[in-house]
Amino acid sequence: MVQRTTQAEDRLITDKEVAHLLGASRSWPWKLVQAGKFPTPIKLSARCTRWRLSAVHEWMADPQAWQAANSGD
Repeated sequence: MVQRTTQAEDRLITDKEVAHLLGASRSWPWKLVQAGKFPTPIKLSARCTRWRLSAVHEWMADPQAWQAANSGD
């Protein structure tokens, strides 16, 4: 099954927006990224990093399945 994302769903969001969506601190997604348990953000410049909203929504739908599908095993 192919999921189609709209332009609004595939926009780039800040760590502050990610934290708001998850109901967590701004540092929590970064800790999960380091542990390989959360989508890796896109580095746009030296001081600008963003996540794809669609990737965050995919993770939120089923974190364990996302981790299993994206592990290096």
